[in-house]
Amino acid sequence: TDVLELPQLTAAVAQARGTADGARARPEYEQFARTRERMAREQDVVTAREQPRLSAFARVGYGRPGLNFISDQFEPYGLAGVHIQWNALTWGAPDREREALALQQQIVSADEAAFARVVDRSTQPDLAAIDRLENALALDDRIITLREQIDRSTQLRLQESVVTAAEYLARSTELLDARFARAGHRVELAQAGAKFLTTLGLEVR
Repeated sequence: TDVLELPQLTAAVAQARGTADGARARPEYEQFARTRERMAREQDVVTAREQPRLSAFARVGYGRPGLNFISDQFEPYGLAGVHIQWNALTWGAPDREREALALQQQIVSADEAAFARVVDRSTQPDLAAIDRLENALALDDRIITLREQIDRSTQLRLQESVVTAAEYLARSTELLDARFARAGHRVELAQAGAKFLTTLGLEVR
């Protein structure tokens, strides 16, 4: 008893074709972006390791002995100071790490561009099918309009006994075939649109 309905994808397909954001909906693009962010943080880490690090410390206590190791009495004591750490000699390691990260970023950019080309090539047949089917549907509408006119005319002529029932049945069959063809093209158009949106990573509703 369920009635199957075709999804209305015309607006979604038109929006995806008209905007560049539609082509960036796949999760792979998010992965490329996260990889670039990770490499940027790694470069920040490399830069931070080259910088001198300054830290302060303080310690207080009460014990025997205190700061005077000769005394055998309990006494409070306190220590404070500044600690500086700087790797002056890195032997070019940070530069090599930056170069390696730059090469990895170029690899990620190349992979993303190659993936974008694959997605674009994958959508071209679907877009061609969508254009072909939209034109076919426009032609189907015109054919059905003409077939309906012919059917009405043949029905009037049958009532006047100008044509036979077989000829009227033939005209009615042609009208029904035209409607079936249009319905088939609508299903094919929905299928092509769903495949196009799925390839782009967009949800089909």
